[in-house]
Amino acid sequence: MPASDIFPHSVKNLGIKSLLSNHNMLSFFKKFCDDTISRLWKYKKPRNYKYTDIDFLRVFFFSEIIGRSIHDTSELLNAYLFSHRKGRRKIFADGRKKRLVPHQTEVNRYLRQIGIQRARNILRKCLDEQLQEALNLNLISKRINVLINFTEYPYYGKREDKMIKGTNRQNGTLKMRHYLGFSILSRETHLYAGLEQVAIGQSKIPIILKFLDHLLELGFKLKYVLMDREFYRAGLIDMIKRKGGHALIPAKSYKKVRQIITDYLEGRGGRVRKYTFSTTQAAKRRHWQHVNLIIKAKGGYSLQGVKRDYKNGKITLKDAHHRLFTIMTTEKPKGKESSWASRIALFYRRRWLIETGFSDLNRINWRWKSNHDNTRLLDMLARLLLYNSWKMNKKRIQFSSHDKRKKIIWTLNQNQDLLREAFLSLEKKSQGLIG
Repeated sequence: MPASDIFPHSVKNLGIKSLLSNHNMLSFFKKFCDDTISRLWKYKKPRNYKYTDIDFLRVFFFSEIIGRSIHDTSELLNAYLFSHRKGRRKIFADGRKKRLVPHQTEVNRYLRQIGIQRARNILRKCLDEQLQEALNLNLISKRINVLINFTEYPYYGKREDKMIKGTNRQNGTLKMRHYLGFSILSRETHLYAGLEQVAIGQSKIPIILKFLDHLLELGFKLKYVLMDREFYRAGLIDMIKRKGGHALIPAKSYKKVRQIITDYLEGRGGRVRKYTFSTTQAAKRRHWQHVNLIIKAKGGYSLQGVKRDYKNGKITLKDAHHRLFTIMTTEKPKGKESSWASRIALFYRRRWLIETGFSDLNRINWRWKSNHDNTRLLDMLARLLLYNSWKMNKKRIQFSSHDKRKKIIWTLNQNQDLLREAFLSLEKKSQGLIG
C-alpha cells in the first residue's frame, strides 16, 4: 500500500512528509534495538554466524506491527524480500532453502536469552526515552497527571509459581499474569510510562512509590494521581501528597461515607465535605489523611435529579445511594466550591484513558501465550511503544494543521499501516534491494 493511500484527505495537504518520515516513525524501534543489544554483549555467537542481533529484533518487532505470530512474520518477511530479488532462490543439498530472515525457532531462542531483569531495564529505558522525546517536542509538559491501574492477561500453561495468579475472569483458563500499568496525561496527550508484573502476595504500594520517584528524577512534577478503589490506602495517599501530587480516588462505601451522602440528600450538608481516614489499628505504622469528599452521580444520572427524586419520594434512600458515589482528593477547594467540585469530578473521567488504552494494546497484536515472563514483558513493551507512537504522531499532525480548531483524524490502524510501510522500506534497504 503506498503511503499516499494511508493518509486521510484531512492529512494529505499538511506538508508532513518529513514529519512522518521513515527515520521519525521508526526512531523508537532503533532505540529499542540499541538498548537490547547493549545488554546482550556477553552472549557471543558462533563464528561465521549468519544473522546479527538486529535481524532477530526486526522479526520480533515487525510481528508486533502487523499483529501476527513470529512464525508467520518470519515466513512472510522472508517471502517478501525474495520477491524483490533477482534470480532463483538457492536450494541446499539437504533440501533446505536459503533464507534472508531468521526462522521462528532462532528468534525465540534469542529472545529467551534476555532475562526478566534485563527486560524490565529495557522497558524502563525505552519508555523514558519516548517520554523525553515527547517533552522535547512540546507534546507534553513537565506538569503531568499519572494514571494507575491493573490489567491481566490469561495464561494457558502448566506453571504453578508466584508469578502466575488465579482468576475467574478469563476464558478457557483459571490462570493469569497480573500487570500494574502506569500512564501519564499532559496537554491532552495520553502516553504509557511503565509496566510491572505483580507476583502473588507482592505489595503494590512500593511499586507505585518507586515509579513516582522515578518520574520526579526525570524532571516531571506531579499534579493529580488518578486511581481506582483497589488502591485505597491512607499511607499511599499521604506519600503522594508529600511528593507534590494530589490523589483522586473513589472512596469506599463505609458507614461514615454513606452518612455524608444521606446528609446531602436530606439537605443537611453540601456536595463537598471534609473527611479523615486512616490505616487500621493493627498496622505497623499509622497514617491519617485529611481529604475532601466530592459527591457525584453515576453515569446516566444527574446529582440534582437524584436528590430531587429522593425528596419527592420517587426513589428510596437505598436507590439514591446506588446512583451516587464519592471521589476523594487531597486538594483543597479553589474558587467557587461547586465549580471546583464539578471540574474535579469531570476530570476524574480521564482515568478511563488507561482502561481504553489497554483495549488498544490488545488491538495492536494478539495476546501471546508464551511460557516465559521475559518474552511476555518484551511483547508488552513493543505494544506500549507502538501505542505511544500513535498518540505522539497524532498530536504532531494536529500541531501541523493550520486550523487548530479542526479535528484531525489519525487512527491506530493508519499509524500501524504507515509503520508497516516504513519498516518494509527499511528492511529492503538493509538487504541492498533499494538504494
